[in-house]
Amino acid sequence: MTFVRNAWYVAALPEELSEKPLGRTILDTPLALYRQPDGVVAALLDICPHRFAALSDGMLVNGHLQCPYHGLEFDGGGQCVHNPHGNGARPASLAVRSFPVVERDALIWIWPGDPALADPEAIPDFGCRVDPAYRTVGGYGHVDCNYKLLVDNLMDLGHAQYVHRANAQTDAFDRLEREVVVGDGEIRALMKIPGGMPSVLMAKFLRGANTPVDAWNDIRWNKVSAMLNFIAVAPEGTPKEQSIHSRGTHILTPETETSCHYFFGSSRNFGVDDPEMDGVLRSWQAQALVKEDKVVVEAIQRRRAYVEANGIRPAMLSCDEAAVRVSREIEKLEQLEAA
Repeated sequence: MTFVRNAWYVAALPEELSEKPLGRTILDTPLALYRQPDGVVAALLDICPHRFAALSDGMLVNGHLQCPYHGLEFDGGGQCVHNPHGNGARPASLAVRSFPVVERDALIWIWPGDPALADPEAIPDFGCRVDPAYRTVGGYGHVDCNYKLLVDNLMDLGHAQYVHRANAQTDAFDRLEREVVVGDGEIRALMKIPGGMPSVLMAKFLRGANTPVDAWNDIRWNKVSAMLNFIAVAPEGTPKEQSIHSRGTHILTPETETSCHYFFGSSRNFGVDDPEMDGVLRSWQAQALVKEDKVVVEAIQRRRAYVEANGIRPAMLSCDEAAVRVSREIEKLEQLEAA
Protein backbone atom coordinates (compact mmCIF):
# COMPACT_ATOMS: atom_id res chain seq x y z
CA MET A 1 0.00 0.00 0.00
CA THR A 2 1.06 3.58 -0.64
CA PHE A 3 1.35 5.49 2.62
CA VAL A 4 2.11 9.18 3.00
CA ARG A 5 5.31 8.95 5.05
CA ASN A 6 6.41 12.57 5.10
CA ALA A 7 3.81 13.64 7.63
CA TRP A 8 3.22 13.69 11.38
CA TYR A 9 1.21 10.82 12.89
CA VAL A 10 0.25 10.10 16.46
CA ALA A 11 2.09 7.01 17.67
CA ALA A 12 0.87 6.84 21.27
CA LEU A 13 -0.72 8.64 24.19
CA PRO A 14 1.69 9.78 26.93
CA GLU A 15 0.07 7.49 29.49
CA GLU A 16 0.85 4.47 27.32
CA LEU A 17 4.58 4.90 27.88
CA SER A 18 6.03 3.43 31.05
CA GLU A 19 9.22 1.71 32.12
CA LYS A 20 8.44 -1.04 29.60
CA PRO A 21 9.05 -0.18 25.93
CA LEU A 22 5.89 0.02 23.83
CA GLY A 23 5.84 -1.92 20.58
CA ARG A 24 3.54 -0.46 17.91
CA THR A 25 3.35 -0.87 14.15
CA ILE A 26 2.79 2.32 12.15
CA LEU A 27 2.61 2.42 8.35
CA ASP A 28 3.74 -1.22 8.28
CA THR A 29 6.83 -0.20 10.26
CA PRO A 30 7.46 -1.83 13.68
CA LEU A 31 8.45 0.74 16.31
CA ALA A 32 9.73 0.63 19.88
CA LEU A 33 8.75 3.71 21.90
CA TYR A 34 10.03 4.60 25.35
CA ARG A 35 10.90 7.49 27.66
CA GLN A 36 14.53 8.32 28.26
CA PRO A 37 15.75 9.37 31.73
CA ASP A 38 15.25 13.05 30.83
CA GLY A 39 11.60 12.35 29.96
CA VAL A 40 12.06 12.78 26.22
CA VAL A 41 10.35 10.08 24.14
CA ALA A 42 12.50 8.01 21.77
CA ALA A 43 11.26 5.94 18.83
CA LEU A 44 13.45 3.26 17.29
CA LEU A 45 12.85 0.69 14.60
CA ASP A 46 11.71 -2.35 16.56
CA ILE A 47 14.32 -4.62 15.02
CA CYS A 48 17.71 -5.34 16.54
CA PRO A 49 20.35 -5.22 13.76
CA HIS A 50 22.05 -8.34 15.12
CA ARG A 51 19.43 -11.12 14.83
CA PHE A 52 16.32 -8.97 14.26
CA ALA A 53 14.80 -9.52 17.69
CA ALA A 54 12.00 -7.17 18.82
CA LEU A 55 13.63 -4.41 20.86
CA SER A 56 10.24 -3.64 22.43
CA ASP A 57 10.51 -7.02 24.18
CA GLY A 58 13.64 -5.76 25.91
CA MET A 59 14.10 -3.48 28.90
CA LEU A 60 15.62 -0.14 29.83
CA VAL A 61 19.07 -0.35 31.40
CA ASN A 62 20.61 2.93 32.59
CA GLY A 63 18.27 4.76 30.22
CA HIS A 64 19.25 2.66 27.22
CA LEU A 65 17.10 0.13 25.38
CA GLN A 66 18.57 -3.34 25.84
CA CYS A 67 17.87 -6.05 23.27
CA PRO A 68 16.27 -9.09 24.96
CA TYR A 69 18.27 -11.55 22.82
CA HIS A 70 21.97 -10.73 23.26
CA GLY A 71 22.00 -7.64 25.47
CA LEU A 72 23.08 -4.98 23.00
CA GLU A 73 22.11 -1.53 24.28
CA PHE A 74 20.97 1.45 22.21
CA ASP A 75 20.52 5.14 23.00
CA GLY A 76 17.58 7.27 21.89
CA GLY A 77 19.31 8.12 18.62
CA GLY A 78 19.69 4.43 17.75
CA GLN A 79 23.43 4.20 18.37
CA CYS A 80 24.74 1.05 20.03
CA VAL A 81 26.30 2.17 23.31
CA HIS A 82 27.16 -1.24 24.76
CA ASN A 83 28.12 -4.61 23.27
CA PRO A 84 28.73 -7.19 26.02
CA HIS A 85 30.37 -9.66 23.62
CA GLY A 86 34.03 -10.15 22.59
CA ASN A 87 35.99 -6.95 22.61
CA GLY A 88 32.79 -4.84 22.77
CA ALA A 89 33.19 -3.53 19.24
CA ARG A 90 30.35 -1.32 18.06
CA PRO A 91 30.56 -1.01 14.27
CA ALA A 92 28.19 1.27 12.34
CA SER A 93 26.20 -1.78 11.27
CA LEU A 94 24.85 -2.02 14.84
CA ALA A 95 22.97 1.29 14.57
CA VAL A 96 19.18 1.23 14.63
CA ARG A 97 17.01 3.68 12.72
CA SER A 98 15.49 6.36 14.94
CA PHE A 99 12.50 8.57 14.15
CA PRO A 100 11.76 12.24 14.94
CA VAL A 101 9.33 12.51 17.87
CA VAL A 102 7.45 15.49 19.33
CA GLU A 103 5.31 15.33 22.46
CA ARG A 104 2.65 18.01 22.20
CA ASP A 105 -0.96 18.51 23.33
CA ALA A 106 -0.84 15.24 25.30
CA LEU A 107 -0.05 13.31 22.13
CA ILE A 108 3.14 11.56 20.95
CA TRP A 109 3.72 12.54 17.33
CA ILE A 110 6.17 10.69 15.06
CA TRP A 111 7.54 11.43 11.58
CA PRO A 112 8.07 8.15 9.66
CA GLY A 113 9.48 9.77 6.50
CA ASP A 114 12.65 11.69 5.64
CA PRO A 115 13.94 13.14 8.95
CA ALA A 116 15.29 16.22 7.17
CA LEU A 117 11.71 17.22 6.30
CA ALA A 118 10.29 16.87 9.81
CA ASP A 119 9.04 20.34 10.78
CA PRO A 120 7.30 20.44 14.19
CA GLU A 121 5.48 23.61 13.09
CA ALA A 122 3.46 21.41 10.72
CA ILE A 123 1.84 19.51 13.61
CA PRO A 124 -1.87 20.46 13.74
CA ASP A 125 -3.24 22.26 16.77
CA PHE A 126 -4.92 20.13 19.43
CA GLY A 127 -4.26 22.60 22.24
CA CYS A 128 -7.75 22.09 23.69
CA ARG A 129 -6.45 18.81 25.14
CA VAL A 130 -4.19 20.69 27.56
CA ASP A 131 -6.13 23.95 27.90
CA PRO A 132 -6.97 24.46 31.62
CA ALA A 133 -10.37 25.86 30.59
CA TYR A 134 -11.31 22.40 29.28
CA ARG A 135 -11.59 18.94 30.77
CA THR A 136 -10.37 16.12 28.52
CA VAL A 137 -11.21 12.43 28.65
CA GLY A 138 -10.23 9.99 25.94
CA GLY A 139 -8.30 6.92 25.00
CA TYR A 140 -7.03 4.58 22.31
CA GLY A 141 -8.73 2.05 20.07
CA HIS A 142 -7.70 -0.40 17.38
CA VAL A 143 -9.85 -0.83 14.28
CA ASP A 144 -9.56 -3.52 11.60
CA CYS A 145 -10.05 -1.31 8.56
CA ASN A 146 -8.07 0.92 6.25
CA TYR A 147 -7.73 4.27 7.98
CA LYS A 148 -9.37 6.08 5.05
CA LEU A 149 -12.69 4.43 5.83
CA LEU A 150 -12.74 6.14 9.23
CA VAL A 151 -11.68 9.42 7.64
CA ASP A 152 -14.75 9.16 5.38
CA ASN A 153 -16.87 8.31 8.42
CA LEU A 154 -15.72 11.34 10.39
CA MET A 155 -15.92 13.87 7.58
CA ASP A 156 -19.68 13.29 7.35
CA LEU A 157 -20.95 13.58 10.92
CA GLY A 158 -24.50 13.36 9.65
CA HIS A 159 -24.10 9.60 9.96
CA ALA A 160 -24.71 10.07 13.71
CA GLN A 161 -28.45 10.33 12.94
CA TYR A 162 -28.42 6.62 12.02
CA VAL A 163 -25.28 4.93 13.38
CA HIS A 164 -25.59 6.63 16.78
CA ARG A 165 -29.36 7.01 16.85
CA ALA A 166 -29.73 5.95 20.50
CA ASN A 167 -27.70 8.97 21.66
CA ALA A 168 -27.45 11.48 18.83
CA GLN A 169 -30.64 11.27 16.78
CA THR A 170 -32.45 14.59 16.35
CA ASP A 171 -35.97 15.51 15.25
CA ALA A 172 -34.56 18.44 13.27
CA PHE A 173 -32.34 16.43 10.90
CA ASP A 174 -34.43 17.49 7.88
CA ARG A 175 -33.44 21.12 8.60
CA LEU A 176 -29.71 20.36 8.73
CA GLU A 177 -27.48 23.07 7.19
CA ARG A 178 -24.11 22.08 5.70
CA GLU A 179 -21.06 24.01 4.56
CA VAL A 180 -17.60 22.88 3.46
CA VAL A 181 -14.71 25.32 3.91
CA VAL A 182 -11.31 24.69 2.34
CA GLY A 183 -8.42 26.50 4.01
CA ASP A 184 -4.64 26.42 3.98
CA GLY A 185 -3.74 22.82 4.77
CA GLU A 186 -7.16 22.00 6.21
CA ILE A 187 -10.73 21.19 5.25
CA ARG A 188 -13.70 21.90 7.51
CA ALA A 189 -17.16 20.37 7.31
CA LEU A 190 -19.63 22.59 9.17
CA MET A 191 -23.06 21.35 10.19
CA LYS A 192 -25.85 23.17 12.02
CA ILE A 193 -29.11 21.60 13.20
CA PRO A 194 -31.45 24.48 14.11
CA GLY A 195 -34.47 24.49 16.39
CA GLY A 196 -34.74 20.87 17.44
CA MET A 197 -35.29 19.11 20.72
CA PRO A 198 -32.05 18.01 22.38
CA SER A 199 -30.75 14.56 21.49
CA VAL A 200 -30.18 12.16 24.37
CA LEU A 201 -26.50 13.14 24.51
CA MET A 202 -27.21 16.87 24.23
CA ALA A 203 -29.82 16.63 27.00
CA LYS A 204 -27.13 15.19 29.28
CA PHE A 205 -24.86 18.11 28.39
CA LEU A 206 -27.72 20.44 29.33
CA ARG A 207 -28.50 18.63 32.59
CA GLY A 208 -31.84 17.33 31.38
CA ALA A 209 -33.12 20.50 29.71
CA ASN A 210 -35.95 19.80 27.27
CA THR A 211 -36.50 23.00 25.30
CA PRO A 212 -35.68 23.71 21.62
CA VAL A 213 -31.98 24.11 20.89
CA ASP A 214 -29.59 24.85 18.08
CA ALA A 215 -26.85 22.25 17.69
CA TRP A 216 -23.58 22.24 15.76
CA ASN A 217 -21.40 19.36 14.66
CA ASP A 218 -18.30 20.59 12.84
CA ILE A 219 -15.06 18.81 12.00
CA ARG A 220 -11.62 19.94 10.83
CA TRP A 221 -9.21 17.76 8.81
CA ASN A 222 -5.43 18.20 8.70
CA LYS A 223 -3.08 16.00 6.77
CA VAL A 224 -2.99 13.12 6.75
CA SER A 225 -5.66 11.87 9.11
CA ALA A 226 -5.88 14.18 12.12
CA MET A 227 -9.35 15.54 12.82
CA LEU A 228 -10.81 17.81 15.48
CA ASN A 229 -14.57 18.12 15.81
CA PHE A 230 -16.79 20.62 17.57
CA ILE A 231 -20.03 19.37 19.13
CA ALA A 232 -22.08 22.22 20.56
CA VAL A 233 -25.57 22.98 21.83
CA ALA A 234 -27.33 26.12 23.03
CA PRO A 235 -30.89 27.42 23.50
CA GLU A 236 -32.43 28.24 20.13
CA GLY A 237 -31.15 31.55 18.78
CA THR A 238 -28.03 31.66 20.97
CA PRO A 239 -24.78 32.57 19.16
CA LYS A 240 -22.52 29.62 18.49
CA GLU A 241 -19.74 31.30 20.49
CA GLN A 242 -21.89 31.11 23.64
CA SER A 243 -22.66 27.39 23.34
CA ILE A 244 -21.57 24.66 25.67
CA HIS A 245 -19.38 22.40 23.62
CA SER A 246 -16.90 19.59 23.36
CA ARG A 247 -13.88 19.58 21.06
CA GLY A 248 -13.22 16.03 19.96
CA THR A 249 -9.86 14.52 19.09
CA HIS A 250 -10.16 11.99 16.27
CA ILE A 251 -6.72 10.98 15.00
CA LEU A 252 -6.17 7.91 12.84
CA THR A 253 -2.76 6.39 12.25
CA PRO A 254 -2.40 3.58 9.70
CA GLU A 255 -1.04 0.34 11.11
CA THR A 256 -1.31 -1.78 7.96
CA GLU A 257 -3.40 -1.60 4.81
CA THR A 258 -6.33 -3.12 6.67
CA SER A 259 -5.92 -1.83 10.23
CA CYS A 260 -5.37 1.44 12.06
CA HIS A 261 -4.89 3.07 15.45
CA TYR A 262 -7.61 5.43 16.71
CA PHE A 263 -6.69 8.12 19.24
CA PHE A 264 -9.79 9.89 20.54
CA GLY A 265 -10.77 12.41 23.18
CA SER A 266 -13.42 14.89 24.26
CA SER A 267 -12.34 18.28 25.63
CA ARG A 268 -15.35 20.07 27.12
CA ASN A 269 -15.97 23.60 28.41
CA PHE A 270 -18.72 22.56 30.85
CA GLY A 271 -18.75 20.42 34.00
CA VAL A 272 -14.97 20.54 34.05
CA ASP A 273 -14.87 19.44 37.70
CA ASP A 274 -17.73 16.95 37.42
CA PRO A 275 -16.72 13.25 37.44
CA GLU A 276 -20.28 12.34 36.47
CA MET A 277 -19.84 14.22 33.19
CA ASP A 278 -16.56 12.35 32.68
CA GLY A 279 -18.65 9.19 32.82
CA VAL A 280 -21.14 10.54 30.28
CA LEU A 281 -18.35 11.25 27.79
CA ARG A 282 -16.54 7.97 28.41
CA SER A 283 -19.78 6.07 27.91
CA TRP A 284 -20.39 7.93 24.66
CA GLN A 285 -16.89 7.13 23.41
CA ALA A 286 -17.18 3.46 24.32
CA GLN A 287 -20.53 3.13 22.57
CA ALA A 288 -20.20 5.40 19.55
CA LEU A 289 -16.52 5.09 18.65
CA VAL A 290 -15.39 1.72 19.95
CA LYS A 291 -18.59 -0.15 19.08
CA GLU A 292 -20.91 1.53 16.57
CA ASP A 293 -18.48 3.21 14.15
CA LYS A 294 -16.14 0.24 14.44
CA VAL A 295 -18.87 -2.20 13.40
CA VAL A 296 -19.78 -0.15 10.32
CA VAL A 297 -16.26 0.45 8.96
CA GLU A 298 -15.02 -3.06 9.65
CA ALA A 299 -18.00 -4.43 7.72
CA ILE A 300 -17.09 -2.14 4.80
CA GLN A 301 -13.49 -3.37 4.97
CA ARG A 302 -14.61 -7.01 4.73
CA ARG A 303 -16.46 -6.19 1.50
CA ARG A 304 -13.68 -4.20 -0.17
CA ALA A 305 -12.11 -7.14 -1.95
CA TYR A 306 -15.41 -8.00 -3.62
CA VAL A 307 -16.15 -4.36 -4.45
CA GLU A 308 -12.74 -3.84 -6.04
CA ALA A 309 -12.71 -7.19 -7.86
CA ASN A 310 -16.05 -6.37 -9.46
CA GLY A 311 -15.27 -2.76 -10.29
CA ILE A 312 -18.11 -1.38 -8.20
CA ARG A 313 -18.01 2.41 -7.83
CA PRO A 314 -19.65 4.21 -4.89
CA ALA A 315 -22.85 6.14 -5.48
CA MET A 316 -22.38 9.72 -4.33
CA LEU A 317 -24.65 11.86 -2.16
CA SER A 318 -24.61 15.58 -1.38
CA CYS A 319 -23.32 14.81 2.14
CA ASP A 320 -20.12 13.34 0.65
CA GLU A 321 -18.53 16.64 -0.41
CA ALA A 322 -16.14 17.03 2.53
CA ALA A 323 -15.10 13.36 2.51
CA VAL A 324 -14.44 13.47 -1.24
CA ARG A 325 -12.35 16.64 -0.92
CA VAL A 326 -10.26 15.05 1.83
CA SER A 327 -9.86 11.84 -0.17
CA ARG A 328 -8.54 13.83 -3.12
CA GLU A 329 -6.08 15.68 -0.90
CA ILE A 330 -4.73 12.40 0.47
CA GLU A 331 -4.40 11.05 -3.08
CA LYS A 332 -2.41 14.16 -4.05
CA LEU A 333 -0.08 13.62 -1.09
CA GLU A 334 0.42 9.97 -2.09
CA GLN A 335 1.12 10.88 -5.71
CA LEU A 336 3.52 13.64 -4.70
CA GLU A 337 5.58 11.24 -2.60
CA ALA A 338 5.48 8.53 -5.25
CA ALA A 339 6.86 11.03 -7.78
